[in-house]
Parts: sequence; C-alpha cells; structure tokens
Amino acid sequence: MKQIVLWIAGTLAPMLTYGQSAALKHRLDSITQNHQWAFDIPGYVAAVIQDGRVIHLRAIGVESTATAKPVTTRSDFHMASVSKPFAATAILHLRDQGKLDLDSPLVYYLPYFRMKEEEYINITLRHILTHSSGIPDVTDYQWDHPQTGDGSAEVYVRSFSDKQLDFSPGSEFRYSNAAYDLLASVIADISGLSFEEYVRKNILLPAGMRSSSFLLADITEEGRAAPHEFDDALQLSPAAVYPYNRIHAPSSTLHANLLDMIQWARIWLNKGTGKDGSVLQASTWEEMLMPQRRVNDEYQVCLSWFETMIEGHKVYFHSGGDTGFRTFVGFAPSENAAVILMGNNDLFDGAQAGFRYFRALFSAAPVAPVVKSIHLELRKLILTSGIISVKERYEREKQSDPLKYDTSSGSILQLAGLLFDHGHRKETTDVLQWGASLYPGDGSWLEHLGDVHAAWQDKQAALMYYRRALVLTGEIQRKSLDEKIRALEKE
Repeated sequence: MKQIVLWIAGTLAPMLTYGQSAALKHRLDSITQNHQWAFDIPGYVAAVIQDGRVIHLRAIGVESTATAKPVTTRSDFHMASVSKPFAATAILHLRDQGKLDLDSPLVYYLPYFRMKEEEYINITLRHILTHSSGIPDVTDYQWDHPQTGDGSAEVYVRSFSDKQLDFSPGSEFRYSNAAYDLLASVIADISGLSFEEYVRKNILLPAGMRSSSFLLADITEEGRAAPHEFDDALQLSPAAVYPYNRIHAPSSTLHANLLDMIQWARIWLNKGTGKDGSVLQASTWEEMLMPQRRVNDEYQVCLSWFETMIEGHKVYFHSGGDTGFRTFVGFAPSENAAVILMGNNDLFDGAQAGFRYFRALFSAAPVAPVVKSIHLELRKLILTSGIISVKERYEREKQSDPLKYDTSSGSILQLAGLLFDHGHRKETTDVLQWGASLYPGDGSWLEHLGDVHAAWQDKQAALMYYRRALVLTGEIQRKSLDEKIRALEKE
C-alpha cells in the first residue's frame, strides 16, 4: 500500500508542477496582451525569467504604424532611463579599478564644472547616483536639435555655469537626468575612452549584449522601433522627432533589443557575471543594491536602482520614458526572477506594468486586467463620425461591460484635452459640453469650457462659462473663478 501511495505522489507531483507552470504562462500571456490593448501600444515586447529560465517571451504589434513591420524580440528600442544603471555600473567599474571614489567631489574629476552657488563643490558621485545632488533636471532635451559629436559631453558639463542648485547636495531626493549626464565626461576623462565606448567594451560585450549601443549611429533604422505619438488626426503615428541627443547619453540613449536586455537582467541575477565575462565584482553587485535613501513610502533608491516590495519580495527596478517610448527592467534576486518590457508609445507607466508581472509570479491570486480608458477608443471616432457617434459608443460600452473600459469623467476629460492639444476647437467644445450634461452638478466642466475659450482668446464665451460655473462651485473653486473673471475683465 505504501508503495502505491508513493507511486501516486511521484506521478502527481510533475503533473501539478506542469499545471501550475501552464497556468502561470497563461497569466503572463494575458497580462502582455492586455497591456498592448489597454494602452494602444503599436509594438510591445516582454520577457519574464523565473528560476533562471525565460518562461515568457512575447512580441506583439509593429515597429512602426507607417510600415506595419512586425515588432520582434530583435527589434531595437530606445531604452530611456533604463540607461542609468549602465552608467552607474560603469562608474563602479572604474571605482573597482581604484580610479575614483564615490564620495569624492565631482569637481575633483571635472575641474571645469561650475554652477552659481559655491555649494556645487560639495556634489559627489554618490549624490549623482542617488539623485540627491541638487542639480536641476533637464527642461529641454533638444531632441529636435541633437548634438552628436565626440565633444558634446564636455560642452554639456560647461553649460551649467549659469544654473543654480535646487537644494544643498545630499539633503534630499529629487530625480535628475541632468546630473547623470555629467557622468559621461567623468568616465571619458578618467578612462580615455568615450562614455559609449567604455560601456560597450566593459559592460555590453561582457554581458553578451552585442546588438546594443548608446550611439544611435550604431543602430540601423531598418530594425528600430519608432516612437509613436498622437498626430493631428488623433492617430498614433511615428513621432516627428526621435528622442536622441548625445549630451543625454548616460541618462537615456541606450538602444537594445529584448534578447540583449535578457542578458542584462541575468547579470543582476548572477551577481555581476555575464554571458561573456564578469561585469561586476560580487561585492560591488551587493553594494549597488544597498538602499541609500528613502524616496517615499514605496521606494528606496540604491546606486541607480530603486528597491520596492511586491508580495513580500524585494524587487529592484528601473523604468524609462521618453517621447514615444516606455521601458522597464526589474529583478528579484531571492526568487531568481526578472521582468523586461518595452513599448513604443508613452501612454503607460512602465513600472506599474512591470510590477503586474511580478505579482503574477509571486502570488496565485488573479491579476486584474488593466481597464482601458474609453477616450482611447472614442478618439478614433470623434473627428470622422462626430459627437453623436461618440456618445452612442460610450453608452454601448458602458452598459455592455463596465469592467472593460474606464468610462469615468476623467476619461471624457482626457478626450477633450487630446482634442484641445491638437487644435480641434469645435470637437473640444462638443466633448466638454457633453461632460457638463453628464455631470450637471459639477461646475468644473463649465470652468474647463471657460479655460479653453480663454486660451482661444474668446473673451465673451470664456466669461459666460466662468459665470455659469460660479453657481455650481464651492468656496475654494469660486475664489479661483473670481480671479479668472477679474483677469479677463481687465483685458
């Protein structure tokens, strides 16, 4: 009898494991399909590693809506801020060679770096890696006027002489792409190689990332995913500018495909060892994952990576976002698990998308699908079929499946905002008036109508809507409306 029980147990165990594995793969696949649909992502790729094995690898959609060429796991994506841990790794790589100290002043390595206040001399490399330098963030990336020359990094460093610190170095956390971009000159001046070449030689190649580069010139346009934005017809089309400027290399210009990014994730699951060699010492790997400063209730910042807890497990991650792109890389060393995703529009939060895969890995509880904002469907109708068709589609979707679309007031306001941003005055007014009719007791719709007409310099219409809004608003909002009315009356 005992032998029979053991035989049954031995037979059922692999069956249960297979069933659990199949169920997990189905959940991961559902998440990927849901993300691509819910955020209207033209091309979306995702990979999940569990126990060191790739258990989910998907590519859905197109590299470009202009060509309809299918996106693949070998399509190159602009990785945006996912670039930063590479820059940080390069700095630690130099530190391990005894060529720099994280707590030495930045000006020791860049004596030509200047800012207005004398406190800038207290900025250290550690401050930069933990976003606590006080250096103000970039306000204009100049994607439309990129610098591509070898001297662009030094030119950028010298451009800070008229800038002021946001706060005393080391006193608080504030995310700064600009601070990271200074690292290109630090690495170049110490190593004698350009930032891009140093990273290629010492990080990308040992990691097995042979198709990746921080230089756009190395990436052929034929296999490159295009960034997408809404055009004036409210269709997702390739963006007018590509997000590349060499002065922002450390913070944003990595280009890589999904297969290469899997190799990068393995570095962090294997304590610094890559496919073709060691990238980091094991002790340095541990150091880079040590929290340095609390960001908020959910996150701590390490040396470039952020740490959070998901279902009781520590997850280290970085997300990225630039014009027409969203990206994410996260890993949980204790579970030997990682998640990588890239998409070629900027309508979703890469971190929140990545976290949903980790929840599926760490818990058997269902991961609820993302509810799609109805404005992403209505934008396809408003300019061709008009407001009546939009209202009909809205009511039909709201009644047929309330959990499929977000039909809240915010989704309608998003449609109005999209129309306003692209210069569609009549349709903007139609949608805001529709919102006012759906929420007759909410004066904010009338205030929005006043705001857009004020922007269009239609003073009389703006005043009419503001005054009508006064009747429906509370004391705080009434004060704001009074100020707007007085400002228009003085014109």
